[in-house]
Amino acid sequence: MRADLRRFASRTILASLAAVAIAAPALAQQPPSAQAKPGYADPEGVPPRPAAVDIEPVYRKPAIDTLATILKRGVVRVGVAPTDPFVMRDANGELTGFSIDLGRKFAEDLGVQVSFVPTTWSQIVPDLLGNHFDVIFSGMWITPARALVMNFTDSTSVEAVHLVAGKTLAGSMKTREDFNRPDVRIVVYAGTIQEGIAARLFPRAQVVKVEGDGDQIAPVLEGKAHAALLTTPAPDLVVRTAPDQLFLPPVGALQMTATAAGIRKGDPDFLNYLNSWLAFQRESGFINERTTYWFKSAEWFKRM
Repeated sequence: MRADLRRFASRTILASLAAVAIAAPALAQQPPSAQAKPGYADPEGVPPRPAAVDIEPVYRKPAIDTLATILKRGVVRVGVAPTDPFVMRDANGELTGFSIDLGRKFAEDLGVQVSFVPTTWSQIVPDLLGNHFDVIFSGMWITPARALVMNFTDSTSVEAVHLVAGKTLAGSMKTREDFNRPDVRIVVYAGTIQEGIAARLFPRAQVVKVEGDGDQIAPVLEGKAHAALLTTPAPDLVVRTAPDQLFLPPVGALQMTATAAGIRKGDPDFLNYLNSWLAFQRESGFINERTTYWFKSAEWFKRM
């Protein structure tokens, strides 16, 4: 039986070699265009291009495991900059707001303490890169310029820049063009996207820049400025803090964008954890409940 199998295998191999020998001359006689060539599988056989010459690659530095560092430290450091109703001070001077709630819940789920590190909007990104804190929950606008130097999580909310005006100087002003005059003063936070919006939409107006954690609406309330550009998802609630002095001109939102938490580049595991945590909190209803409380109700106004 085994001898028969060996004879069968030998005859099969010899037959295959004979078939190849017979076909070889026929292949050699085919025109060049029909023969196999290197490159893409098409009739012309496009040859591969030579390797591109580029600069020396930029290699990443060894990454820090931020999540492991937080757990070892026992404290997550959250950078916060003032903006209603994300980060505010209540009547007792304590931090409160949507971002504060997110930071506390994040620390609770990690099983660590939370430390809120105050900063300003002009300094918040440099402070993050300088390792003054681990994450930003303060309603960071997702912009291409920021994305060059930091990573954003999935969106946590949507907000817009609104024009909030004072009745003392701007009571009769209704249109954007009314505010685009040389005698009009508009307050913005220095080092934020508000500066660019003011330059683009109100190029003839005077732009008053508030530095640090200064009160952006104070010059309007004091009659020193006509209006302020406020970044908030609830401009009507801001007006309700001083209804006899403030109003919303019927010009609509000047610009809208998604906001997100921000971290340093180079740690995809921490970014993945944050996105997983945010997804869970959306599904659990926590983020929706906090959004309703801070953005769609007057509860935060009652606490001011």
